[in-house]
Amino acid sequence: MKALTLLASTALASAACLTLAPEAVASIRNPTDHPQYRAELEPHLNTIFWRYQYAGAPSGRRFRSFGDPEFGAGFRASIELADPAFIPKLNNTVAISFGVDLTNCRYCREDFWAWVPVTLQWNFFFNDKWSAFGDVGLVMRNDGFFRDVYLDPAFMLGGRYHFNDDIALTLRAGLPFVTFGVSFFVGR
Repeated sequence: MKALTLLASTALASAACLTLAPEAVASIRNPTDHPQYRAELEPHLNTIFWRYQYAGAPSGRRFRSFGDPEFGAGFRASIELADPAFIPKLNNTVAISFGVDLTNCRYCREDFWAWVPVTLQWNFFFNDKWSAFGDVGLVMRNDGFFRDVYLDPAFMLGGRYHFNDDIALTLRAGLPFVTFGVSFFVGR
């Protein structure tokens, strides 16, 4: 468990360092020098290491706030709202991001949690290969079939390696998820 967390942290830190390459400075200062898209579609695998105390867990079952990871898969869609966004002279966009994730859960009445995140995503495009983003919002989690529903905050940082203008590898880490998937940019 700790090794996987260390690996994910190292990968994210490496991606952040690579975005600071000298050629990145030239591109981030051009507000429209990024893939033109209306939506980003991202199927992904995910894991959860950090969690809130699960209210409603059946008695006798123990769990920790960190550790006892859950694994699953999900889908995220991000719709662009502003281009350029909050800083007009930088290469940045803002999108609303929403999706659904399913993870296994051995502490639930059912065998899985369903997660529905809705966040504001602020994207920065450093060069033609690297971009980074931050997600801030809420995630609704429920125990199986919407019997126990909880609303939690969501804070995530991520990075993308762009193969071309249409496809990128995406890594997102934060609370509550660590996700790894492929992003498809559509609707030019």
